[in-house]
Amino acid sequence: MRLDRRDFLAFGATAALAAATAEPRALASCGTPEFIDVPLDVVPPPKNIDFTVRLAGGRALVLRAHYWYHAPAIRAGTRLPAIVDFNPYRRRDGMLYVDGMMYPWFAYNEYLCFRVDLQGSGDSDGTITDEYTQDELDSCVQVIEQIAKLPFCDGGVGMMGKSWSAINSLIVAARDDCPSALKAVVFCCGTDDRFNDDVHYMGGAQMYDQPSWAASMWGWLPMPPDPAIVGDRWKAMWRERVRGLGFWFDAWATHQTRDEYWRRTSVRDRYDKVKVPVFAISGWQDGYKNPAERAVRTLGGLGKPVAGIIGPWGHKYPFDGYPGPRVDWLRYVVPHWWDVYLKGKTPEASSAWPQLALWLGDSREPERVPDYVERGTWVAEDHAWQTRTQPHAFYLGDGNALATQPDARERRYAISSDRLTGTDMLESTSWGECDNDDLPRDQRETDRRSLFFDSAPLETDLPCFGYPEVTLDVECDRNPAAIAVRLCEVSPHTGKSHLVTYRFWNLGYLDGELGDPQPVPHGRFTVTLPLNVMGHTFKRGWKVRLSISPAYVPTMWRASDACELVVHAGGGAGKLVLPGRPARAEDARIERLIGTPVTAHVNPEQYAPILKTLRDGANRRTARATEIDGKPGIAVHKLMDEGSYVYGGILDRLLVDSVATEDFTTIAGDPLSSKMVARYDSQLARGDWRVRAVTTSTVWSERLPDGGSAFRYEATVDTYIGDEPFEQTRVEGTIPRRWV
Repeated sequence: MRLDRRDFLAFGATAALAAATAEPRALASCGTPEFIDVPLDVVPPPKNIDFTVRLAGGRALVLRAHYWYHAPAIRAGTRLPAIVDFNPYRRRDGMLYVDGMMYPWFAYNEYLCFRVDLQGSGDSDGTITDEYTQDELDSCVQVIEQIAKLPFCDGGVGMMGKSWSAINSLIVAARDDCPSALKAVVFCCGTDDRFNDDVHYMGGAQMYDQPSWAASMWGWLPMPPDPAIVGDRWKAMWRERVRGLGFWFDAWATHQTRDEYWRRTSVRDRYDKVKVPVFAISGWQDGYKNPAERAVRTLGGLGKPVAGIIGPWGHKYPFDGYPGPRVDWLRYVVPHWWDVYLKGKTPEASSAWPQLALWLGDSREPERVPDYVERGTWVAEDHAWQTRTQPHAFYLGDGNALATQPDARERRYAISSDRLTGTDMLESTSWGECDNDDLPRDQRETDRRSLFFDSAPLETDLPCFGYPEVTLDVECDRNPAAIAVRLCEVSPHTGKSHLVTYRFWNLGYLDGELGDPQPVPHGRFTVTLPLNVMGHTFKRGWKVRLSISPAYVPTMWRASDACELVVHAGGGAGKLVLPGRPARAEDARIERLIGTPVTAHVNPEQYAPILKTLRDGANRRTARATEIDGKPGIAVHKLMDEGSYVYGGILDRLLVDSVATEDFTTIAGDPLSSKMVARYDSQLARGDWRVRAVTTSTVWSERLPDGGSAFRYEATVDTYIGDEPFEQTRVEGTIPRRWV
């Protein structure tokens, strides 16, 4: 589960501190926030608390947490409902700053807000061996039950989070042993389908995010607990943590189909088991938008309580996302969600959002500028939106045309996967930061290297919401093979190409539902695939463009062998169907309710003041054509410098310093040349205590003696106390490639 790296305390400092100072710095480019007043005498810094859980093997572990609380209510003996968030991202030196924007507001409204370090992370005991393990989920259940029994809790608990903690929230809500104390969930930028709508296999095609995310977790997890919290045990806990670390790419790349490994922790096919109300959140620039829509549609169709919002932003909460407009979500979710399901209150109906609040963007130039706010409008949808969809069909035709009527003449178009495309898209997910150029760029160069079909300029506006569907008649001379299909719009003013939505698809899956894969058929065959969900109005005068490519680097990992893809167009072959959205009377009401952009959150400087800046953070990504071993190729370099800061408050003058680099290279005529190399260097210090973890991870592919191919990986961890080596770990492995 992909985390926004800027959610880490030090990385977020550059932007978040700017908002908290008299003279804003980085955050000024995203607009000045409106701070919600939360007095410290009402919501003090969070208190530490321990929970003991028992794992399936019988071992007891202490999970460490802290909680924000409403001090006057607790002093008066009032029992309050609780909200809890479980993830491995270190609640103190990792998440305290960002959490301080949100959880104190809930506490101010008389909730207990718990942040729990999962086992093997932060200050908690044990080791963490993968995402969403049985131990993790059992621990969540046990901690919820313990929170409900605290003398200052009224017995009701909500579970929430973004990314990792969104996913475990939804999984717990669908478990047979879902605690009776759990009353509601907030599910932000998470997934219900870990195989197909996560960082692993989009459409059955392996994503670059898979090794990249494994490298990230390998880089973050080896840091030790804080002796200020755990005392002298910190060395023994750190040693166990480093020795037990695994490189998770091994498991993820081994399971190359949607098998039980992925199904066990995917709620997509068992929404009927979800036992509590769900509030689903995502944004059009996030990689997890399909699950948010699917949760509302499926739970609503089952008659279960559900609500959702999909905005223009990336991997963020609605009050903190980029691009804008942002939404005053914090002050909405208390009376309209938590108060309803944790306190039994009835909110003011006139201020309620629709079941699904949806941002419908307008055609735009693919530009990224400070203070960028999308053009468009908020509209009202609900779980039954598909019953109102009006399909608009375009047909692939002669002359690379995308026509409203089928072309009688058939033509063959061929394209080789050696024509490397994709660097204009950046990553599969925008992390939603105004100081990071991670929105898709002008697609013209990528289109030029792809096979694309253009419509005539549209005569009227075409508003759309849903999943565009593409049907292709193709031939492919290799197995396995995958394609990237992109839906763009072309500006009548500049000719620039703006990415609207896309999908990768493994040609071994022909049913559109990613059942059991089969070898790519010989000869001509038909594949129908859904693109990712979109909400967008194609404006009059703009062109609709459909682009197809059998390679898309680095975002889609290359297949083992180069292939030639033949696409048949005309004669009834090849079609794009857009999900037209009719206007609704309810649209005007939601636009009035949330149409004004708002950036409102608590001032986190109250809880984690930055005492000293030794190095500002920086985030850069470059992608360029280059020569590799004397051959043409592509090199992508990412710098993820979280800066170096000393924090006060409850962190007690803690130095947090982390910098990472990630490099991807591939050679045009050599599909097996794709290689990722990552390095993370993290340090913590307070007084005489100084620790460091340096990790490297490399993933590449090789040809096997039998003619097949395999993934290879090597990963290392070196830890230090002061300048003295402490523990080291080395792992390596080989994973045969069968379906990717």
